[in-house]
Amino acid sequence: MKPSLSRRLWLGAAALLMVAGPLFLSSCSSSSDMATSPSVTTTDDVAATLMVSNQPIEQWQKEDSDVLPLNPIGGGIGHGSDDTVSPGNPSRGKRPLPIPCLGLTPEQMALLRQFQAQLDSANSAVMATIQDQLDALRQREQAAWEAYRQATASQRDQLVALYQQFRTQVDSIRKLVRSGAMSKEDARAALKQIAQDFNAARKAIIDSTADARAALKAALDAIAQERKALMDSIKPQLDANYQQFLRNVESILTPEQLVIWQQWLNGQDPCKGKGRGPRG
Repeated sequence: MKPSLSRRLWLGAAALLMVAGPLFLSSCSSSSDMATSPSVTTTDDVAATLMVSNQPIEQWQKEDSDVLPLNPIGGGIGHGSDDTVSPGNPSRGKRPLPIPCLGLTPEQMALLRQFQAQLDSANSAVMATIQDQLDALRQREQAAWEAYRQATASQRDQLVALYQQFRTQVDSIRKLVRSGAMSKEDARAALKQIAQDFNAARKAIIDSTADARAALKAALDAIAQERKALMDSIKPQLDANYQQFLRNVESILTPEQLVIWQQWLNGQDPCKGKGRGPRG
């Protein structure tokens, strides 16, 4: 068996894996990321932590990057979402074919590979009919992200300057404590106050990006709906391709193999307890 064959036999409408938009879109559609301001944590515990660690600062920066991302979560445009057919990938929701317990002959395996290639080719042909439209959606997606990045550029610069100032203030207080010029009690009080001031300024900057974030979300939501409609439009043909593949496989099976095959079609697992054989 060729190295990747067993993985490739997780078939179905493989191209339907491409329905989802960028990971960022699903994230902000299912949560309130795009409308949430960063947390304002100004407890005595945070002040005490700032005496010895920048952990709260690092946590705040992470929150900022979640609320005000530069790129789709998971990578840049196109990462985590591909609008092209990749039939060799396992399809979600499809069970692996019962190849290990069918006992296929070398001749049958050769035919199976041929049927797989035909399915891949048929799916690619179907995807090609909407590829120009998918490419146009991707270009709109990129344009939406670029408009958002430009609209929030000044706020990003403001946040960078604010964090630099805050770190400098925290470092200065630590040095005063180490030198004995400031008591720990006074240092904690000072850190609590500057943390409050810092978070108030930080929240104001983040809040000022609300319109840009809302515009981005609206654009990405619209694009996702159009992409889903396109993929839904070809799903019947992709399903038909898969059903033809199954009929092709069935046509080369012996009566004994057909019994196992029918069990699998009925939703059973005829290979259970018999091992799955080597994986490709």
